[in-house]
Amino acid sequence: MGNFIRLSVLALILQGCTYGYVHDASNGSAISAATVRVVKGSCSGAGCGSPNTEQTSTSGLYVFDAYGDVNGAANVKLIYPASGEEAIELLISKPGFRSRTLFHRPKYEQVESGDKTYYIAQAPKVFLCSWSSVDSDGDSICDAAEARYGTNPYSSDTDGDRISDAAELFGINGVDLRYFGENAANPRRKDVFMEIDYYPGLKPDQAAIDTVIEAFANAPVSNHDGSMGISLNVDLNQQISASDADSDLNPVWTDFDLIKNKYFSSRRNALFHYALFANQFNSGGWSGISRGIPGHDFIVSLGTWSTPGGTLLQQTGTLMHEFGHNLGLMHGGNQNRNYKPNYLSVMSYSYQMRGLRIGGVDGNIDYSRLKIASVNESNLNEFTAFSPIAPTTSTQLSQYGVRDRTSWLNGNANTNLDFDKDGTLEASVSADLDGNGSSSDIFSASQNDWDNLVFHGGGTIGDSMLGATAGLKFLSRKVDAHDMEQCMTEFD
Repeated sequence: MGNFIRLSVLALILQGCTYGYVHDASNGSAISAATVRVVKGSCSGAGCGSPNTEQTSTSGLYVFDAYGDVNGAANVKLIYPASGEEAIELLISKPGFRSRTLFHRPKYEQVESGDKTYYIAQAPKVFLCSWSSVDSDGDSICDAAEARYGTNPYSSDTDGDRISDAAELFGINGVDLRYFGENAANPRRKDVFMEIDYYPGLKPDQAAIDTVIEAFANAPVSNHDGSMGISLNVDLNQQISASDADSDLNPVWTDFDLIKNKYFSSRRNALFHYALFANQFNSGGWSGISRGIPGHDFIVSLGTWSTPGGTLLQQTGTLMHEFGHNLGLMHGGNQNRNYKPNYLSVMSYSYQMRGLRIGGVDGNIDYSRLKIASVNESNLNEFTAFSPIAPTTSTQLSQYGVRDRTSWLNGNANTNLDFDKDGTLEASVSADLDGNGSSSDIFSASQNDWDNLVFHGGGTIGDSMLGATAGLKFLSRKVDAHDMEQCMTEFD
């Protein structure tokens, strides 16, 4: 939680408790005598009753005290999620103000005080709105509170990620989104959430997940809070039991749903994408498949590959690739054309398993950051290679290596690129760059993928606090699950 919270907690002797603050949205001042009630949750301790409540102090502080150091031994209350629930449901109220429901999943921090060790968890600060306050966007957060949180009073989804401001600030449907990452559920920065379940022996390497998280964090995407990047919050959740781990998902989505319906909570449907690391599907050795472009679900299926479950790079590239389909990307970015030579992205089979070559370093996992002009296989200039489209620059292009379907080409994407692999640079050559047997194909300009992500999962992602069209961005062409092609095999 940081040193400030640690020091303030020690100063207030808030040892071993769940605590938070309640303030007035109109002026920012603390609200005293507000009631904080546990609507849904379990309680252990001498102070537990029905209902379990606490009152805020003159500083707006409430404490559910698990140790008796603050409220006394007779009022010990250790609160935690009820059986089958992810979070505690709290209701914060005071006459004259609109009440606020808050879903809180304690994430405890260890604190040392003297010779004792305590565990503390802080709930987010809540700004209550008076009954007369204006709520311009109708998202349950009054304009005065929006000013306190730094969100847009005229949009229910300030950052445009299809998770409402209210859901990110207070949780929704029994889910506390803040729990799933250090900076998760910031209503002013784009978030995406993913649950991963896995077969026995096919648990993805944490390093693969972390690399994809880092790729999103470093994305050239601007946010309302002035930051760059996207927060990808991954819940590596649970292993599928051996009895449920169908070795061949066939037919793929029918068998997949048997697992999903058992292991993926419906309360997460509108919030999380669902990924399953499985053995194989439809009796093939394909690396994975997404349930539509854009979509909600996807499979990584590397169980029958030479390295069962895939190498670290294969796992990383395939996770990023299949999730890219969920976010609206095709094998050619904005078109389903594979091995497109002027498209430098992990979405292309040329780079899914190998990564991109950037600055002479191989294995970089990224979506396309570049816009590159169209290419004609029958008239390739090896001296000038590809042409950038603004704002992409020649300097940016020069950092990238290029593959045809089978191997890396000498040179770089900006200059001295040996398209025909004859060792001689020429002003006009032809080459079969996508390996389809023709050297006369024309490839349209490529896109910057990060500028074209969609977050609604084909209509499956988006909670009930959003407006009817808040943050929606539709593709000109949507690929439904039954039209999806399975992704590459080990030998492509």
